[in-house]
Amino acid sequence: MEGIPRSRFRVKKNRILKLYAQAPPGSAVVCFDECGPLELRPLPGVCWAAQSHPQRLRATYHRRAGTEQFLAFYDVHDDCLAGTIHKRKTSRDLLVAWRRLRACYPQTTRIHLILDNLSSHRHPVLKDFARRHNMRLVPTPTYASWLNAIEAHFGPLKRFCLNNSDDPDHTTRRRRIYRYLTWRNKTHAPPRARLKLY
Repeated sequence: MEGIPRSRFRVKKNRILKLYAQAPPGSAVVCFDECGPLELRPLPGVCWAAQSHPQRLRATYHRRAGTEQFLAFYDVHDDCLAGTIHKRKTSRDLLVAWRRLRACYPQTTRIHLILDNLSSHRHPVLKDFARRHNMRLVPTPTYASWLNAIEAHFGPLKRFCLNNSDDPDHTTRRRRIYRYLTWRNKTHAPPRARLKLY
């Protein structure tokens, strides 16, 4: 944490941990982050295969389809993971995702949105939207994005959806990611969970 005053780091960290421990009355604690870039290429992984018939990955591939970004949200106290996929992660893309997030909760519910310090997160349009729609932005301390609870959920998502895959197009992978989110929330999140963006 070189260059960061310890007192400021501690204040930000304790604020986030307090939100994780208990949501303030009439509010929801939601973590936000981007997972990507997701490109169309063969990805190694572990799987069951017939004896003496291992699955092979292509040796070469062309990068002609571009990349995508999974803009993800995690409701901490409902244990609900959701998100939407965009080509980029500009402030315009984030605004679309935040509008969909806001629509998942009543306007009277204050959303504490925990996010890292990516420059696009501090765009005036996003700050204005948050202020007008009862959302409070809670940035993690610099060099401490690991405090964002959603980070722990990207590993299982990649293991279930991306490892050992070689998708022909982005649509195929999107469907698999959304199927995983549906299955995960059905087995983890309570019935009252509202977060569904895809």
